[in-house]
Amino acid sequence: MSSYLKVVMLTVLAAHLAAGASQCDITQHGAIGDGKTLNTEAIQKGIDACAAGGGGTLVVPKGEFVTGALFLKPGVNLQLQEGGVLKASANIEDFPIRSGNRFEGHFEDWRAAIVNAEKTDHLRVTGPGTIDGSGPAYWSRNTPNGRPRNLYIRDSSDVVVSGMHFKDSASWNLHFYNCTNVTVENSRFEIPANSKGPSTDGIDIDSSQNVTVRGCYFSVNDDCVCLKGNRYDGLDQKPASPPVRHVRVTGCTYVRGMGALTLGTEATEIRDVEFDHSKVTGRMPMLRLKMRPDTTGQHYQDVRVHDIELDGDGKVLSWEPQHGTKAKAGPPLGVIENILVANIRGVFGSFGTIAGNDNSEVKNITLRNIDLKLQNAELNTARTSGVVVENVVINGKPFTLSKQ
Repeated sequence: MSSYLKVVMLTVLAAHLAAGASQCDITQHGAIGDGKTLNTEAIQKGIDACAAGGGGTLVVPKGEFVTGALFLKPGVNLQLQEGGVLKASANIEDFPIRSGNRFEGHFEDWRAAIVNAEKTDHLRVTGPGTIDGSGPAYWSRNTPNGRPRNLYIRDSSDVVVSGMHFKDSASWNLHFYNCTNVTVENSRFEIPANSKGPSTDGIDIDSSQNVTVRGCYFSVNDDCVCLKGNRYDGLDQKPASPPVRHVRVTGCTYVRGMGALTLGTEATEIRDVEFDHSKVTGRMPMLRLKMRPDTTGQHYQDVRVHDIELDGDGKVLSWEPQHGTKAKAGPPLGVIENILVANIRGVFGSFGTIAGNDNSEVKNITLRNIDLKLQNAELNTARTSGVVVENVVINGKPFTLSKQ
């Protein structure tokens, strides 16, 4: 039996066992779903009682339950039933500042999320209900210690997020830090089409391994799926975070965002990534690669992007070697290598850029079986090595690299 099949079988078994465990309805602990009452204390009481009773599933029934920060405990799963909503309080003080919180590659004093889970192995968060971040109440405010994320999970293994609706996050929607064996499936991440919603990333996979994202829908105002890690810019980052490895993103739909799949900005090693069988529309890049010259030794490798349908006016490839800073780079240089882009079809804006510079080395890029109609057919591959083009047709004509 393959290791992948074993993981799938264990995940199904764990979900079955969790479903048979005791259920703790938050209304039995005093929560009121009227869209007005602050329920933080009542819901946390339900979590604590569920944990004290040996674990089980905290159930959010139909209703809009306003809440501040909640803290899940080991053995306590979360189920939001049809019409069940956890809605963020509009009072920032209901989300306490916690020391050693993780955000953008740092450990710092940062606001807690709506739902927080730490060292919660075998966690299940299931829908079809909604976590509503009350984003419009926060997006234009000055909040020096951050805005609450919708769901933050750290230091956990064997985690499944399934059938969830993440709505109007004040900041990142779903953030994993230092997690292994994670599945996110059949979930929606969205903000209103005309809203600004800064930093409303869909899923941030931070210093985590063996992660699968499948069958999800993204319409946000920042990166849809983003792989992240440490940022070394003079801050103490000991111990260093583990690398991002073995990530698969498949069968998803991307309608709005700043990148369908993004690597960086803050990251060190990212390796073995597959992005496939998805559709990308709108103006976002299909593959976005970001580096910071003040984070030395960044290394992105073994990335496979294939079987993608494009229908929009974004960039196929977006390369940003100095994202977020103009600081000078120190040795060693950042490296991007072994990138495969294959079986790409449709209509899009431009081919884009994947080029080296004084801060980085870019090598071994393969473009294969691509048939696109583009407004701009130029591809900038300056200062790269090992670029291979096989059966690439742009605007009905065979594509060849121009001399850079």
